[in-house]
Amino acid sequence: MKYRKPARDERTIINRALAQWGVFDALKDSTLIVREDGKSRQACLVTPELEAAIANINPLFCGLAVGDLAKHFQPTMEGADLFARLSGGGRNYVVVGENAEKLVLYGRDVMGDSVISAADLSENELVIITNRAGEALGIGRTRFAGKSMMQKGRITVTTVVDAGRYLREEDGERQAKMSRSPRRRRS
Repeated sequence: MKYRKPARDERTIINRALAQWGVFDALKDSTLIVREDGKSRQACLVTPELEAAIANINPLFCGLAVGDLAKHFQPTMEGADLFARLSGGGRNYVVVGENAEKLVLYGRDVMGDSVISAADLSENELVIITNRAGEALGIGRTRFAGKSMMQKGRITVTTVVDAGRYLREEDGERQAKMSRSPRRRRS
């Protein structure tokens, strides 16, 4: 892994994304670095002290990965959570009801009748899926534009990444460990 300051074009992509998600003002003075591993690049939020320390060492991981840098910026689940807390919602956020909240956490898509509020979005737009409390549940992509987002009986947002994924992966690892460990006999 290699850490470095973002190049000018990368910083432009990051700044545009922060503005799109409504957190540019909150994060404009924050320190961002790029983690590169040859095939992918991630924007990471770090403290100024950590940025200075990276020059002397080459850590495996550091900072909070807020987004993947490719042709466009795509927030990570951690970044989506931070953006949702800092912005309080906005144009690229879809708020869902309690039943949909549970389903999204299991990776399910969002039905139109579960959408409580959504801005005037375009088709195929990246959105952060939140609950009524403003907590990020996942990242999705819209299937319809405008008022069609609330169609009854149709999937209107495809879940790309969900917050429950981490819990499922951790649970799967725990179960795998338990199945490998020798079982004790009760006497």
